[in-house]
Amino acid sequence: MVKTQILRSNLKKSGKNKFAWFDYYELSDIIPTIIELCNQYQLFTHITFTNEEAVLSIIDAENPESLVQYKSPMRDLELKWCNQIQSLWGIETYQRRYLYLNCFDICESELFDAVTWDDGSNTWTIQKEISKTDKSVSSEKQRFNKEQLQNLSQNKEYLEKFATSDDLIKDIQKLWYSISKEMRMKIADVRAK
Repeated sequence: MVKTQILRSNLKKSGKNKFAWFDYYELSDIIPTIIELCNQYQLFTHITFTNEEAVLSIIDAENPESLVQYKSPMRDLELKWCNQIQSLWGIETYQRRYLYLNCFDICESELFDAVTWDDGSNTWTIQKEISKTDKSVSSEKQRFNKEQLQNLSQNKEYLEKFATSDDLIKDIQKLWYSISKEMRMKIADVRAK
């Protein structure tokens, strides 16, 4: 019953991955509905973490011996500019989100399955199929790479059309799927020359 009502609740994704251009469920998108429905059906959720795994337990409040558990192996997460406690919090937050998504069958498009690497052009591309079914993923665009940067630096006429490097980057983003921070700096350097 809970899964059916979650399905009917039409949850909205508020998380935005600006690097890979897709939307995802934040905990705040799903937890209020889950808490409300668990209260309605007398269920209690509890998450525990060890070095080896994260466990989500669903307990029947009217029959506490009755429980179901969902488990996920723990993995390291390297977050730049974070200390160890902040990284641990990030790991636990990811685990909580994925455990709840798994437990209540809340579906997200498989972005990892939708991205392919092309050794020839040294770029990642989103496949069209996922773009058509999940509107949170942009249409088929590639990452801006070193070859495009080299071509850009040789196109003085194009570069002169933009007053600032920010304007240039905005124009490039219309064509390319993603531009890394490092590549943005290189583009700004090309524009400045």
